[in-house]
Amino acid sequence: MDVAAHPYVPEWLDLAGYVAPEHGALELCAIMGTAVVLVLSTAYTVLRRRVRGTELAAALWFVLCGTMHCTFELYFVLHYRGLAARRDVVASMWKEYAKSDSRYMQGGTGNFAPVLAQEASTVLVVGPLCWLAVYAMWTRRSAVRELSQLAASVMHIQSVLLYFGAELLAREPSCRPEPRYFYGYFVGANLPWLVVPLVLATSSVTRMRAQMAIARAVDVNSKIDI
Repeated sequence: MDVAAHPYVPEWLDLAGYVAPEHGALELCAIMGTAVVLVLSTAYTVLRRRVRGTELAAALWFVLCGTMHCTFELYFVLHYRGLAARRDVVASMWKEYAKSDSRYMQGGTGNFAPVLAQEASTVLVVGPLCWLAVYAMWTRRSAVRELSQLAASVMHIQSVLLYFGAELLAREPSCRPEPRYFYGYFVGANLPWLVVPLVLATSSVTRMRAQMAIARAVDVNSKIDI
């Protein structure tokens, strides 16, 4: 049986009905960049009324994450089976990214299951946690903010480490050999979801420990007064 021509590795992947993207890589990056700027600028305009400083930066990060998880990644979860044959812009973005990880194009076959599980958990759990963190910052509910920020950040870190580990330990690579796909797409597009969550998780733990220390001190003082 003939295998449809495609730009992914391994070359023997059978992507039935594959249609090449109608948009080039630079055009897709420009579209994605424009969308990100629109989301962040709108969020900044709204959030700066009540959120300031480093908390505003964290809120903008979670708005970006929540939006991507609940739109871009939701699209993948809903349409993964026919992704190779779809022609719209979002499908083209996934096809371009899949040059660094062809598992995204396998539509339920091969090593696809871990990818779907990861994306589904991100959509169903991490996305809502990101929005909960934003809501807590807006309403100044510090306890909810710290817990949701810590939970979302830890899940981001876990997801990226598992994602990197699965590819690095795979018997057969899923990424094209060109450096721009490995370092630009596979590493570069995912590294922020390791670095930023590490910073946010550390800050949450630090603040929670400080609050616990204050609570213990108050408790000790109240016992002494009694």
